[in-house]
Amino acid sequence: MSAAPVNTLLENFLTGRVTLLAAGQGAEEWSDGLKSEDRIVIAGDAPGPVDDWCATLGLRHVDWLMLHRVGGALPVLESAGEMLRLRRIDFVQFDGDGDGAAGDLSALYALLQRHRYTMFRFDGRTLQHCTQPSAEDDACTHLAVAPRHVQRLFTLDRKMFRYSDLFPRYGVVPRGIVHIGAHEGEEYPQYVEAGCRRVLFVEADPDTYGRLVPRFVGNPDVVCINRAVSDRVGRLPFSRMSGSQSSSLLPPKEHLDVYPGITLTGTIEVDAAPLPHILAEFGIDADGYNVLAIDTQGAERMILAGCGPLLGRFDAVAVEVNYAELYQGCGRIADIDDLLFPHGFERVEEISPFHHSWGDAFYVRRG
Repeated sequence: MSAAPVNTLLENFLTGRVTLLAAGQGAEEWSDGLKSEDRIVIAGDAPGPVDDWCATLGLRHVDWLMLHRVGGALPVLESAGEMLRLRRIDFVQFDGDGDGAAGDLSALYALLQRHRYTMFRFDGRTLQHCTQPSAEDDACTHLAVAPRHVQRLFTLDRKMFRYSDLFPRYGVVPRGIVHIGAHEGEEYPQYVEAGCRRVLFVEADPDTYGRLVPRFVGNPDVVCINRAVSDRVGRLPFSRMSGSQSSSLLPPKEHLDVYPGITLTGTIEVDAAPLPHILAEFGIDADGYNVLAIDTQGAERMILAGCGPLLGRFDAVAVEVNYAELYQGCGRIADIDDLLFPHGFERVEEISPFHHSWGDAFYVRRG
């Protein structure tokens, strides 16, 4: 494998700070041309299972994994089973040996597709979707793409989750939805379409809350609360952004680079408390709500940590997730996993239709 096709694909699919893991004998040499100011390139012959290698390196998410040779790639990829199962590797790229390693190539395809990756072949100029490699494909470059990227990269129809599709797909029957980071309640028509009119909207910014409440006057199914949800009680700083949907309990960081047209306009203090405290304060019975939706621009980890045992009472959690430090100290998707998995949740879908550094994830509680 040369750096040329890797660079070509990277420049089209990923921008900004990227972590590349190159595995295989001689990987240090053939990956040398991939290094740049924005790229963290870790290369070498994996000293054991890739899952363990990533753990040793402190890598909980890999943007791009490059495998040196198909003939030796299958056991390497099999040893990345946990990273692949959790889709913590976004792209996997490998070349065919050109020496008849078709059996290994088919096995690689099967392994990646089992974890819901979409497969492509790259001839140096065009990327072609394929479900199975052909006999002549063992001499070209192959690319596996994690499902969260497919809509953004390969379709014109870019949108976030549609709950009327998502809920029935995983057997979720919504009794009520707690939506934290309500903004102006734009998701309400989606919730109604999905069969749920009962919604508790929680919004931190008092000015935004002032625009939220009038939309639901006279609707007995909707409750609106002006509070910031966090992991502790108190007054907390709140960063207001020129695009109000980007405002957050955390100061912006890489968000300023990804969206240079959205700037910090000021900081205010807001009343904050964990979700169980807020429900108790306003006399709201948690049993009336079995879906939790969080859209809080980087504060998701704080919110989930503050929920404690209450998390186990939800059947599903839809949450905005970060793959880069868009806000200072924000949790990444692996941190969200750490908080939800112990309560019996499984992450079943992810989507990043607008930028690879963030998206939404959907978790369903099993059993």
